Amino acid sequence: LCLSTSCQNNSTCKGFSQDNNCHCSDLTNNLDKDCDNIKDPCFSNPCHGSATCVTIPGERSFLCKCPAGYSGMTCETATGSCGMNSCQNGGICLQDPTHPVCICPAGYSGRFCELDHNECASSPCQNGAVCQDGIDGYSCFCVPGYQGRHCDLEVDECVSDPCKNKATCLNEIGRYTCICPQDYSGINCELEIDECWSQPCLNGATCRDALGAYFCECAPGFLGDYCELNFDECASQPCLHGGLCIDGENRYSCNCMGNGFTGQHCETLMPHCWSKPCHNNATCEDSVDNYICYCWPGYTGAQCETDINECSSNPCESEGQCVELSSYKQYGLIAGLPSSFSYQEASGYVCICQPGFTGEVKEMGNDFLHFMADLGFNQRVPSQQDLCRVNSEHMVQRVPLVGMKNILAHKNLNHEDVRNRLKSCI
Repeated sequence: LCLSTSCQNNSTCKGFSQDNNCHCSDLTNNLDKDCDNIKDPCFSNPCHGSATCVTIPGERSFLCKCPAGYSGMTCETATGSCGMNSCQNGGICLQDPTHPVCICPAGYSGRFCELDHNECASSPCQNGAVCQDGIDGYSCFCVPGYQGRHCDLEVDECVSDPCKNKATCLNEIGRYTCICPQDYSGINCELEIDECWSQPCLNGATCRDALGAYFCECAPGFLGDYCELNFDECASQPCLHGGLCIDGENRYSCNCMGNGFTGQHCETLMPHCWSKPCHNNATCEDSVDNYICYCWPGYTGAQCETDINECSSNPCESEGQCVELSSYKQYGLIAGLPSSFSYQEASGYVCICQPGFTGEVKEMGNDFLHFMADLGFNQRVPSQQDLCRVNSEHMVQRVPLVGMKNILAHKNLNHEDVRNRLKSCI
């Protein structure tokens, strides 16, 4: 007799006359009487064929891993049809008389479309690019200088116009080069060339840089594009009165060449007497372009350089010493000069007489010579008429005989003849 609760775990009770028996299901594999002792679900090898049975812990169940070509809970169904659609990765199953055929989408291959196709196998990427495979596609990672899907296009680095100041851009692989105009430099021709760098300006000039050029600010006294020329300060002829102009750096000097002028420009008349050109203590007087020497008595010449030697004829008698009165250097050697003697009145000569002799030759000489000059005579004997033209008695009385002889002898005149003629005028 089978009671409703006598068998557990979905087992089937089969009654007999004296007892009942529980027939356990295949899933539980109940081995005892009441089917309440559950064994390993895979113990009975529920999976068909070469399928693998896997117990699911805690669920008192199993899972069959079917080999290729089989399906079902226990792998009992051969997949000879598309009913189970075993194609992977979106493959489309087509029924074949013996087995299904998978039509794989692009990028996959294999019986069940389980294989991803390697699009990089054909090396589609060019110019050293790296190919990365993807699902039904690939990506090319280009090296610098190339672009495009397959990195087959060279990048034109000049498109962005990187070169400045109207420079020419030269495109190259992975880079560019700027051909700079004359006045610029730098990678992008962004730098203006400093034309003053080479120091083209000379003679202390200041160089001023400009766009594509430079100019020199010359120091005083120089000119030219590079200040290479010394300005000729003598061009304006600054030296006067024939002075020689000597050019220098930013200056000039005048050499007055002894032309009688002095000063920076030879503009000032130079006193000629500064050089004391007159000799023998003569008086110097300046003129416009020369000087005049006023000689003391006893000297002559343009510079009073010639001494008139009144003693050359030995006018002193009785061995008297003749001394030229104009020879001022000898005054200190002369003994017995009259106390009234002064250089300003000196002329002619004096006789220093020996003891026992006298004669004021100086006074007599001057008067008689003046007398003769008044008559207009030099060395010829005057006539009686001539001598009587003057008050000769006064002269005769003043001229001692010895003095008269000395003077007449000096003038080559006969002393007695002149004296007699003078007496006849009394």
